[in-house]
Amino acid sequence: MLVPCLGLALAAGLWVAREPLQEAVRTGSTLANDAPTTEAVEEMIMKSADAKSALLAAWNSGKIVHREIAMASVSRVFPGTNALPSDVEALVLAGTLDPDFNVRKSAFGVLRVRNHPQTFPAAVKLLGDPDQRVRLLGLSQIKMASPQLGVPTAAVLLEDPDVAVLGLSLKLLENWSGQQFGSKLADTVQVEDRYTGLQEFQSEGVARTRAAAEKARLWWLAHRDQFPAPADPDSTVGVSLPPRILAPDFELKDQRGRLIRLSSFRGQVVVLNFWTTWCTACVGEIPALVALQRQYSDRVVILGVSLDYVPDSHGHIGGHAAVEEQHQSDGDHDDHEATGAALKRVREKVGRVARTRGINYAVLLDEHNDVGGRYNGGELPTTVLVDAQGFIRRRFIGPRSLPVFEAMIAEAMTPFPTVASSVSLPE
Repeated sequence: MLVPCLGLALAAGLWVAREPLQEAVRTGSTLANDAPTTEAVEEMIMKSADAKSALLAAWNSGKIVHREIAMASVSRVFPGTNALPSDVEALVLAGTLDPDFNVRKSAFGVLRVRNHPQTFPAAVKLLGDPDQRVRLLGLSQIKMASPQLGVPTAAVLLEDPDVAVLGLSLKLLENWSGQQFGSKLADTVQVEDRYTGLQEFQSEGVARTRAAAEKARLWWLAHRDQFPAPADPDSTVGVSLPPRILAPDFELKDQRGRLIRLSSFRGQVVVLNFWTTWCTACVGEIPALVALQRQYSDRVVILGVSLDYVPDSHGHIGGHAAVEEQHQSDGDHDDHEATGAALKRVREKVGRVARTRGINYAVLLDEHNDVGGRYNGGELPTTVLVDAQGFIRRRFIGPRSLPVFEAMIAEAMTPFPTVASSVSLPE
């Protein structure tokens, strides 16, 4: 009777321990995966018996997808407006200056819901950023500030070169001051150009916005003595410096079949641009990248990583029908032949676009989404700036102009601030 009893006890023990074992396997495999799906990371965190530790583990992994989902999960793990645990609060504050724009947005969302006292000083730090999208993010976070704080802060941006930033600054100033400068947010909305397909500002709206900004400047000159000096972003406390995230290394072949390895460019700034030939914004951004490569040919490396062979949500590859559809239409070819034919067509299309657009930088084909998955490059275009030491200095979605790229390159050429790379897990 002893052996059957032991067997039953063992079976019962395994049954009781099955969920912890499953969780351990799920957590371990997800953390080890360099390119998991966002759903896998969400499941690892939200199904964990200790969601806080799972969230911190994802953040501390230093991996792009894990960190984005960790920050996005803070409000789910800690719903409501209650104060966050100190280590999670430190994570969120660090996220407001993260190299990854997606992380920044999520971090400010957490602070804003809780009306956190560091929301305003953290937002002020963004207003001098070279990226207009970051400045817009900062402005959107200060709209609930008092007029005494908000007016002098927004007035600094009355000469901003970006029309959208200028328009939002004007609208905030109107709300705080009770004045009407003649600004309309509709004038700062980009519309699609019928010929190029690109999103562009309309000349009439730009002119009206700049005229309104001139009226606002005159008002500010007459009333600035009624307000304190604008907040100094460098004097704020409680906001961490940006974390240092090492760029995942990779190897891909260029159009000539040469193997390109990211780490071989240490000592130079690298611009990774994830794109496809069918993405209008991606193609529209190419002239800025061409000019950037020409201007910084000895100091900057641009790698255009094509995701044309990665199926879209409809199963289409590189603007062609899915491989399965090609297989059916090609007759008696086997799967290997159909896949090879599809890949050949995609390579030819990428090469044709590169030649037509005068691309003067390396174009790599990420056939299996290995690199796109690590950098979460599915939203197009996604751009990542890697500094000479191999750390990510910027990651963002959407096209940027040549002047913005130039400013970001200059930033990436400066030494990285000394700071711990992550929030440590509790003992």
